[in-house]
Amino acid sequence: MSVTNELQPHVATIETPRKQVPLRSAATSFVSLVAAVLLTGLLIWVLGANPVQAYQGLLSGALGSGYNVGLTLTVATPLMLTGLAAAIPFSARLWNVGGEGQLYVGAVASVLVALTFVHLPAPVLAALAVISGILAGAAWAMIAGLLRILVDANEVIVTLMLNFIALDAADYVITGPWAQNVSPQTRNIPKGVTLPTIWPGTTVNLGLVLALLFAVLAFVLMRNTPLGLSIRATGFNSKAARLAGFSITRITLVAFGAAGACAGLAGAIEVVGVYHALVPDLSANYGYIGIAVALLARLSPLWIIPSAIFFAAITVGGNNLTATSGISTSTSLIIEAVFIILLLAFHVIRLQRPRAS
Repeated sequence: MSVTNELQPHVATIETPRKQVPLRSAATSFVSLVAAVLLTGLLIWVLGANPVQAYQGLLSGALGSGYNVGLTLTVATPLMLTGLAAAIPFSARLWNVGGEGQLYVGAVASVLVALTFVHLPAPVLAALAVISGILAGAAWAMIAGLLRILVDANEVIVTLMLNFIALDAADYVITGPWAQNVSPQTRNIPKGVTLPTIWPGTTVNLGLVLALLFAVLAFVLMRNTPLGLSIRATGFNSKAARLAGFSITRITLVAFGAAGACAGLAGAIEVVGVYHALVPDLSANYGYIGIAVALLARLSPLWIIPSAIFFAAITVGGNNLTATSGISTSTSLIIEAVFIILLLAFHVIRLQRPRAS
């Protein structure tokens, strides 16, 4: 039996059933969304609020003005990158749930570089801070890859535990020698060390362009390079991929390194482009929402772009729920969770274990 034939029956990634044509899949996704809206609307009604008013407030908060659209795109920026951080390893059947920690490590590296090399010209220091965030995120994620290779450690547990360590490291930086001592954050990075705004009057900065560029690069990597083929082949069947001559060690390190680089960039963008300091709650669970972004996009780097915008719209619009209907902003998280659960229930997203060889 050829290696190609060996790879075919062993699906170990998140995928759409092969018999389901794109139009039917899109229709099922729409039905899932409608069901999620109805179920969440029922919950809103039970809580004593008007569901129609709540959803109007959500849409208005996300898309009601140019500034609000800009906020949605600003939130979509880290979600695109954390979505990529989940999708790339998932494609190789490596479960990275450490996007949150990798984001924070990137943010820590970025702010420390920006506060240390203050003598450099502002544009150079901004670029250096972003690059340091990318490299730090990649190195942090590769710890899980190395432990998987050396001692067969479960990468889910390792990446999850690394999240807690990264958050503690960020807290130390915020309260340690770099603290502002006025509010709970680090000192502001030097003036001019920032990512330029690309949509005047909004918060959209060059980070959005970088996120889109990384999504395109990830698509090219996964679809048009031997490395991408090796990652996807490993996801189909690691034994067959090894027989075909692919290095599982190399693939594991590259997949985690690429994932961490994406999440680290997200952290650097939040520091250099948004807050200009390291602040508590820098990430609004972007690392975890990124997993949902990747699932909805079925691990496709290009589809991660609209998926991230969709989740960003719900997140940003949810901040308007208290003012418009008197319910908690966390209702937006309920909508996201119910939607993903229904997509799984309707097999728009399907998790399959590899079949026995």
